[in-house]
Amino acid sequence: MKLKFPLLLMLFLVFLIAIPSGVLAEDFTALRHDYQQLVKSSQLQRQRTNWEKLIVRFDRFTLQQTRDKNIEKAFFLLARTWDGLSKASGSRRDAEEAVNHYLDMAERFPHSRLTDDALFLAAQIAEQQLNDKVVAYNFYLQLIKQVPDGDMVGEAQKNLDRLPVPAEKKPAIVYQPKQPSYQTVGDAPRLVKIRYWSGPAYTRIVLDLTAPVVMKPHYLKGENPRLYFDLLYTKLGADLPAIIPIRNGLVKQVRSSRFDEQRTRVVIDLNRVAEYKLTALENPQRLVIDIKGQPLQVGLSSEPPKNKAVVPAADDSIALILSNSSDRQPALHVPQQMHDEGIHLIVVDAGHGGKDPGAIGPHKIYEKNVVLKMAHTLAKALRQQMGVKVLLTRSDDRYLQLRERTEYANQVGADLFISLHANATKNGKAYGVETYFLNLSKNNQAAEVAARENGTTLQEVGNLEGILFDLMANAKINESSRLAAEVQQALVAGLRPHYSRVRDLGVKQGPFHVLLGATMPSILIESGFISNYREEKRLTSANYRKRVAAGIVKGVKKYAATLDQVAKQ
Repeated sequence: MKLKFPLLLMLFLVFLIAIPSGVLAEDFTALRHDYQQLVKSSQLQRQRTNWEKLIVRFDRFTLQQTRDKNIEKAFFLLARTWDGLSKASGSRRDAEEAVNHYLDMAERFPHSRLTDDALFLAAQIAEQQLNDKVVAYNFYLQLIKQVPDGDMVGEAQKNLDRLPVPAEKKPAIVYQPKQPSYQTVGDAPRLVKIRYWSGPAYTRIVLDLTAPVVMKPHYLKGENPRLYFDLLYTKLGADLPAIIPIRNGLVKQVRSSRFDEQRTRVVIDLNRVAEYKLTALENPQRLVIDIKGQPLQVGLSSEPPKNKAVVPAADDSIALILSNSSDRQPALHVPQQMHDEGIHLIVVDAGHGGKDPGAIGPHKIYEKNVVLKMAHTLAKALRQQMGVKVLLTRSDDRYLQLRERTEYANQVGADLFISLHANATKNGKAYGVETYFLNLSKNNQAAEVAARENGTTLQEVGNLEGILFDLMANAKINESSRLAAEVQQALVAGLRPHYSRVRDLGVKQGPFHVLLGATMPSILIESGFISNYREEKRLTSANYRKRVAAGIVKGVKKYAATLDQVAKQ
């Protein structure tokens, strides 16, 4: 009898070990503890992956533990996690997700004591982060009407009195509660299109969907290798071909069919076993599958570039790398994973140049000249302080197309891409420094900056969104966001002890042509307003340019120090 309890205990432990990860239910107490640990640590908050892991766990809890006594708190903390991520990333999309989740919580639990808090926080985000006072006003009003006895009613009323009364009589709520991630067969997502293209290092296949899907990948290796995906509760679009031939020497074809009542199956027939990477993207919803390997036939010339083996010997070696390439589409280059991870090569881009002067200051100072000097200063500082190799897209006053700059960075295998600029406005009163990374943006100010730097109109910036949806699939958006945050923080901290009125305009996102297609973390820095008399004078100062460079280097160092803690995408 003495042996019975240890034996049962051993069997129970074996049973626990045998359970696949994710089967055991999430514990709310552990979730709340991990959330509190995250919000207490500024270092943990800088890494997007920490927020995303917690969001996935809260999502799992709210889907699986619908009868748990803490379900209301879980929905509220899920929204709070998105809220914290939006403030850490500066991303408008994250802010909208936070609003969606607060509204979702308020709709699900209209009589909860947390409902007024959720509506109040949603209103704050709308007002402060999304700059939408009409929506904020209506959220405050909804709070007062829906939860008249809530403890946030007084604060909501104060904000209502402060905000202008919207012209619209009806609530102008533009954000909708997020739909649950599970689907019924009645409103099942549809696979509407399959696209593909070949690059020199991989073949990309994109599955366009109408909604998020639950997906299971499978890989069969052998004489006839194939990769297939079961999309649960997903219907096929009416016009979708059953077979899409590719035949590029790496991928034979893509087949899609209704496997059974619950599954649509997509099969990728391969010529040989190859590694693959799967990425799920939103807005629009799609699955991106990258099959790694060099096709036998690709869209570009099969003849290797003559300059491929030439090691760039000087900063102006972009001419060697890009010779005879201006009339074709840029070749996407995905650097192979190396055992020695880290930052070894940085491409610094001096904006504008040649026939494109960029912005012009009140004393006729050209942006192209200021940022060229700054690029040389930054390159020198990076080499000396970090021991990395630095290449310039241009080392003199020459004109380069915007796409040539990231194409160059891709082809030389850069680990980071930093584009330097000086901002400008018509009235000349604006001042400050800001850092951008590539993303879709509905922010009018960001769109205006992008239009000026792109040399396009605001309308053309809007038309760029369709291109961005695909190019962003290959961009290091999360890592670019972290790099931008570190650089912006270090830049402002480095300038303020030496100059008065240094305004921190923060980290923003925008559709910048010069960042399109970059396969490494990439940012665009507006180092000051050349249209402002005071900042024009600073930008012409060698000391100011050195301090800007020092701040950028410090930010890059901080970013590099966290690379080993961040899951590579």
